Amino acid sequence: MNIIDTIVADGNEIFRYGLSAILRDHGAFKICSEVDNGALVLTAYESVKPQLCILSFSMPEMEGIIIAKKIIDKDPDANILLVADKTDRSTLNEFLDSGAFGLIHSSAHEFELIDAAEKVAIGERFLGKQFSRMMTEEYKRLARKKKHPDPIKSITKREREILGLLTEGLTSTEIANKLYISPRTVDKHRTNLLKKLDLKNTAALVRFAMENQQALL
Repeated sequence: MNIIDTIVADGNEIFRYGLSAILRDHGAFKICSEVDNGALVLTAYESVKPQLCILSFSMPEMEGIIIAKKIIDKDPDANILLVADKTDRSTLNEFLDSGAFGLIHSSAHEFELIDAAEKVAIGERFLGKQFSRMMTEEYKRLARKKKHPDPIKSITKREREILGLLTEGLTSTEIANKLYISPRTVDKHRTNLLKKLDLKNTAALVRFAMENQQALL
């Protein structure tokens, strides 16, 4: 069995000790350095050149996500597993932008920690179950959005002009005169708007325009 040289960095002594103990007990990991301060992680990394760096998001002096980026800037092949204490979209996005290989939550079971550590140590990607679920939900949301695109984005500049004038109470003839087009063209644009927005009449168009005034600017 190849022994994996590892750095464990976390500002909480009890939590850091627990991580290290789990990894030591597994037998495949050698804890070369335990770091409690974000500013010291870079120095420890340069000294040890570990196969794996387990790094908490929340660290004194310097945030873990910033440390991860600094390490990867110097060593693009660095195998970093981030441990987060939050499960929100912001945390997931920061991880995806960092270049780190793995992300788990601090509440992860020890089996998940070992699985993540082993995979990240050989350059594989790993996403803890909470974050994996979030990614799945995000993919579904984007798929729904793609299937049902924002109708406002399909409204042309001319249609927006006509919609604005309709909210001012102008008739088709008055709008035509103002825009130097025919009333028939105005009516055609109005019909297109009704279809795009799935609305039934001019009153509904006016209400839609008033409710979405900022988006239509």
